[in-house]
Amino acid sequence: MNRKPAKPPLSGVVLAGGRAGRLSGRDKTKLQFGRQTLLERTLKILDPICDEKLISSNSINNYPGCRVVPDRVEGQGPLGALYSCLLAARNPNLLIVATDMPFITIKALAKLWQERAGFDVVIPRSPDGMQPLAALYSKSCLTAIDRQLQKNNFKIRSFFPKIRVKVINCLDFPEIYHKHIFLNINSPDDLEKALALYRQIN
Repeated sequence: MNRKPAKPPLSGVVLAGGRAGRLSGRDKTKLQFGRQTLLERTLKILDPICDEKLISSNSINNYPGCRVVPDRVEGQGPLGALYSCLLAARNPNLLIVATDMPFITIKALAKLWQERAGFDVVIPRSPDGMQPLAALYSKSCLTAIDRQLQKNNFKIRSFFPKIRVKVINCLDFPEIYHKHIFLNINSPDDLEKALALYRQIN
């Protein structure tokens, strides 16, 4: 009998922030791309490389095959969600992906896992800048994040000087990081652009 290869001891979390003001309050997780919602699509991408899947949300109560992790303290943005999920994850490393990145790929995320040795954070840098919501974080970040949250500083990159960070320059790996890979949806124009691009390549 052929057995499926074991998944890495890696926890993956979809950051499902819920309704977006610039999208007229629409829930990003339910936006439809083809036959899948963005949430379904992102979870499917995480599945082959994560032996645990989490959903970071204060509005979703449960979801098949996943643990839902609410913020320990609401109002702290993605950094607070990251902290809550690092605490909840059963593995030492956590791969975080925003739910509104319809063109993220398994290869792009697997590259972060492959480069983790000796680092607390592995983060891609595209021509638009670093991508903290498509990155790998270790539980070794917890102390630095906790101290930053206590200062009410909710910018994710502010704790980076306290830990070991590896930056992946996306331009060095064009076969993995295509130009639309981190396109995210924050407005009706973004959604229209993403849907047009999706129809073009599918």
